[in-house]
Amino acid sequence: MKTEIIKLRQIMEREKIDAWLCPSSDAHSSEYLSEYDKEREFLSGFTGSAGTLLVTKDRALLWTDGRYFVQAEKELENSGIELMKMGAAGVPTLTEFIEENMKSGEALGFSALLLNTKSALAYEKILSEKNISIKADKDIVAEVWEDRPARSANFVFVLGTEFTGETVVNKLTRLRKKLQENRANANLITDLSDIAWLTNMRGSDIECNPQYLSYMYVSADEAILFIQSKVLTEEIKAHLEEAGIKVKDYDAYYDYIKENVKGKKLLLDNTSCNYKTYLSVKEGNELIDALSPVCLFKNVKNAVEIKMMRNSHIRDGVYETRFIKWLLESIKSGKRISETDASDYLDKLRAEDLKYLSLSFEDISAYGPNAAMPHYQATKNDCAYLEPKGLYLIDSGASYMDGTTDVTRTIALGELTKEERLHYTLVTIGMLRLMNVKFPKGTKGVCLDIMARQAMWEYGIDFNHGTGHGVGFCNGVHEGPVAIRNRPHPDARFELPFEAGMVVSDEPGIYIAGSHGIRCENLILSVELENGFLGFEPLTMIPIDASALDINIMTEKDIEYFNSYQALVYSKLEPYFEGEDREWLKDKTKAIGV
Repeated sequence: MKTEIIKLRQIMEREKIDAWLCPSSDAHSSEYLSEYDKEREFLSGFTGSAGTLLVTKDRALLWTDGRYFVQAEKELENSGIELMKMGAAGVPTLTEFIEENMKSGEALGFSALLLNTKSALAYEKILSEKNISIKADKDIVAEVWEDRPARSANFVFVLGTEFTGETVVNKLTRLRKKLQENRANANLITDLSDIAWLTNMRGSDIECNPQYLSYMYVSADEAILFIQSKVLTEEIKAHLEEAGIKVKDYDAYYDYIKENVKGKKLLLDNTSCNYKTYLSVKEGNELIDALSPVCLFKNVKNAVEIKMMRNSHIRDGVYETRFIKWLLESIKSGKRISETDASDYLDKLRAEDLKYLSLSFEDISAYGPNAAMPHYQATKNDCAYLEPKGLYLIDSGASYMDGTTDVTRTIALGELTKEERLHYTLVTIGMLRLMNVKFPKGTKGVCLDIMARQAMWEYGIDFNHGTGHGVGFCNGVHEGPVAIRNRPHPDARFELPFEAGMVVSDEPGIYIAGSHGIRCENLILSVELENGFLGFEPLTMIPIDASALDINIMTEKDIEYFNSYQALVYSKLEPYFEGEDREWLKDKTKAIGV
């Protein structure tokens, strides 16, 4: 058994804890974790981004999903930790395992910082019925992790109104008005993307997200930002003072809200707010579980943000188009290129942009069978080399000061099978049909999803992931609650009707295990049409590989959609290319079926 688990059990025995739950999370429910917050990885040795560890007196078990089964088996080998393959036949869920194996009088422990309130309250309810207590007041992993990395406190900067299009004062006014409508008079905000948007500030404490560690409290007459003192520059202090925002240290947050937030009708989002926040304010306040209005505000981009995103997507399209040309020419010349060589080349092109901040997520660079795993991650020591045949998939994006990008292209590197060509065409048809749909105002994403799947359903094919996620403005690349999915969300709050100004991804795919994977993804902007209808405008400006299409299965309308998009891409990118490169672009965007 790993030394870390042995030490943890010694502390569990001292604290009278019978099982310790360790999720992959931080105090803000962030998608990516800083090195400081990777407690589950420290204890287990498993480096995947998703997974939950449970340590009992005599067993240690790790739950993760199908993306990580192979990786987890390798990394957990000889650790004494059992791999629990989520969704596999005969494998209980984490909750089922706890219910079945914990006994009356025992105690489940976890850090109140790392579990969201909704999950913690669900455990409270289930375990109280079995007379099992919860101990969440101590993070005992901190005692085991003696050489823990320092908490991130990276550079924070002001994103001016020339980028954001709205002052912080105006955003706070809107928030307070919305709180009144929700019969609340205060809001505790722990989601970093919400705080970044509300304060017009960005940072780099969270990998692939331009966000900074912070909490925020807003009431009818007060706004307080809890932020690490060491990142406060004179510019930031002046910016916050002008907006009427008081500043307190990040570490003062819990003591402050426990002592000073009293007698409030307090809005909290239990799905993102951590359990420690909930415990700190549940006494003496009326708690209202609802999405923060900020979450809903930032989903609708204003005119300045939209203009900025159009600009950043054109530049991003230039970089990826240059990458595709380099890739195809390199493969044709016989150059030996790995999956990571390819993504590194694209990353370098993006990083040279003057407004570049970081990647918006970890690249998915996948050749052949590897692309059949939607969230495949190549590494320098474990990756495939590209060959002049089959399909290569690259899903990538960047955070720029003027926008966030996310695009997937699947590229034919040479000869394709009939099945590969069919699947490629069906995916392309689905992406284009959704991008060109018109729908009445008030329509939700769950009603639009069929547009992306209809063509492949006719062939008895489907894909097992959502079709579209919201995307932030110089913020998180996965921005809820707006989404396009084929099943209603169990929480109705996350079924948001479309409004003009929302940005979502459009990314159908087909995945054939052991053979190939195909995905085609554009970011699309919802726009106002006539007679109370909305439609989508493509933001992504990157050619789609026509060489892999079987136009015989495309309708005249599908071909029209394809040609219209390719012509638009050429018109937007052509000014950035000259000579031979421009001719190459012209050829790659020429009309088909004529």
